Amino acid sequence: MGKTLYVIADLCTGCNRCVYVCSAVKEGQFRPSKSRIHINNFSLNGYSVPSVCFQCPRPECLEACPQQAIFKDENGVVMVDQQKCDGCGQCVDACPYGMIETDDNGKAFKCDYCGGDPACVKECFPGALVFREEDKSLRKLRGLQMKQRSESGSCEEKRHRMGLNFHLAVSQQ
Repeated sequence: MGKTLYVIADLCTGCNRCVYVCSAVKEGQFRPSKSRIHINNFSLNGYSVPSVCFQCPRPECLEACPQQAIFKDENGVVMVDQQKCDGCGQCVDACPYGMIETDDNGKAFKCDYCGGDPACVKECFPGALVFREEDKSLRKLRGLQMKQRSESGSCEEKRHRMGLNFHLAVSQQ
């Protein structure tokens, strides 16, 4: 895989600009519930943690899809073939990060890096989202984030737990 989307949570202000631009680019409207990125705001505790698709090396969403509608492209980006998706939702249940969801028609959708030029990164002025080649510090940060898995719950619950647990893990280091 070439460039990867990374989250530097300490820089996130919780502004949600990334969420709005994502929904505008992907859905043609400002509809945060249809964004491919989500912000976990812990306002009473003074921090926010973005949730992004990790484009997993062994994607559980891909393995769970009985229609083979989920695949990896030549760049290693996990994609959904809308023509093959039958809306069964098994991929949604399988994702331990809550980053694949279904649209109003029951079809799965997720981050596809905007074809290699993520709009969320361009909109993130604090620099909490970066899209670049991996280096040692980013690999370590990403590994820590990916350890925050949830095997049950709704997408929102999985993302919330990931954000909360990640913040706790970072603060203990």
